Amino acid sequence: MGRRWLCKITDTTLCCLEKHDIDEQLIRKSFGTLWLMGHYGTRALTYWKPLLEETKILLGDEHSETLVCMDHLALTYHDLGRYNEAFYLQKPLWETSKRVMGEEHPDTLTRTSNLALTYRYLGRYNEALDLQKPLLEASKQVMGEEHPDTLACTSDLALTYRYLGRYNEALDLQKPLLEASKQVMGEEHPDTLTDTSNLAVTYRYLGRYNEALDLQKPLLEVSKQVMGEEHPDTLTHTSNLAMTYSYLGRYNEALDLQKHLLEVSKQVMGEEHPDTLTDTSNLAVTYSYLGRYNEALDLQKPLLEVSKQVMGDEHPDTLTRTSNLAMTYSYLGRYNEALDLQKPLLEVSKQVMGDEHPHTLTRTSNLAMTYRYLGRYNEALDLQKPLLEVSKQVMGEEHPHTLTYTSNLAMTYSYLGRYNEALDLQKPLLEVSKQVMGDEHPHTLTCTSYLALTYRYLGRYNEALELQKPLLEASKQVLGEEHPYTLTHTNNLAMTYRDLGRYNAALDLKKPLFEVSKQVMGEEHPGNVISM
Repeated sequence: MGRRWLCKITDTTLCCLEKHDIDEQLIRKSFGTLWLMGHYGTRALTYWKPLLEETKILLGDEHSETLVCMDHLALTYHDLGRYNEAFYLQKPLWETSKRVMGEEHPDTLTRTSNLALTYRYLGRYNEALDLQKPLLEASKQVMGEEHPDTLACTSDLALTYRYLGRYNEALDLQKPLLEASKQVMGEEHPDTLTDTSNLAVTYRYLGRYNEALDLQKPLLEVSKQVMGEEHPDTLTHTSNLAMTYSYLGRYNEALDLQKHLLEVSKQVMGEEHPDTLTDTSNLAVTYSYLGRYNEALDLQKPLLEVSKQVMGDEHPDTLTRTSNLAMTYSYLGRYNEALDLQKPLLEVSKQVMGDEHPHTLTRTSNLAMTYRYLGRYNEALDLQKPLLEVSKQVMGEEHPHTLTYTSNLAMTYSYLGRYNEALDLQKPLLEVSKQVMGDEHPHTLTCTSYLALTYRYLGRYNEALELQKPLLEASKQVLGEEHPYTLTHTNNLAMTYRDLGRYNAALDLKKPLFEVSKQVMGEEHPGNVISM
């Protein structure tokens, strides 16, 4: 409603102003700014492109008004997700501003901040960091510690730390920043809402999902009231809440938000806007979590091609989408296709993100899993043992990712017949998972399943059974009766019944399982061979 109102009032006001003897260029600048503030990048562009050219001719390339026009045109490109075009304006603008205005002039500081932001959106995080750290110090000296511009610089630096996987450094900035923002700007100011959102996402990356949720649910309601339901910031807050639901294993709640969000994002931002691509990626991942792998694949294959064109082959978002597509291939039993993506991806990730970046650790884990699915257990082990040690140091011993890597290593030990080593990891892991994630979180269900399998491999069938029966009921309730994981739990329980000589009980589970598995997974999925 707010965006439609802005269109109507802007068009009406422009017509009225043009009938009076008012500076025509000033009118166009005013409306170019208004469109930009309303996130109507396409309309803003029709003002700022010609304005820049006219101002250069009238006043010269280095006049302050020309620099302001360059600022606005670059910000318009940024709003449209056209980051390279923004960059080509901002880099020379920054150099000119330092020379003409001085390095500590407030306008130069703003342009430094904008250039750093573009570096970050281009995935060039270290270049962003190199600008933002001294910028924050300069802003504190020139503007003061609680000036809104200084708060914005603090927020931007914290986000860059987060993108670099330096979550605790981000957190150390974001917690006091939010308090300062509330005092200086007010609790419902858009910048305060953004700072709340950023802190919540950092909590999520740290595996502190409930703390994230406690911030995100009320934030979304306030954002709808203050900014409007279709404002890009509200869409971002919706996306972040949905992702937290996913990490909490509340996939259907995530899906309900993401499907609607993607349609709105296409209309408001455009089909190829980076935010729309992110929303598409997130929806596909949720489909994967729900076991709807073909629906995930239908989104991920074209998404990856668009991402390469729009963002570039080595942009961190493109790398994430490559990883997600590879995982979907793996879930579909297309392991060699997964491997063809994962091996080069890991090398690029090390170069672009660094060896110990959380995303690189995840990609190492995914490659190891694919090796395991292919029966290449020693290659999996060679990756998983050092990975677990690094994850403990980088992420912490109880971070959900560390728990996942522990679980995966234990299963590889099981497949290698090293059952006692597996058991030594799995028993304490299940207790920690219950405490950290909750008894019915999908990760806890997986840990339960793996421990039961190890008991079975050790011939401790009754202990396996005691875990598997309640596990199957929980899986049906949490994931659904036809989710691939539920089918796996059904198969495993049937195998334990068989091992105990309870053949009729095993048969009662196995007969319908094979037909359902064919429908859900496809006739050629390797899992169906196991189910036969």
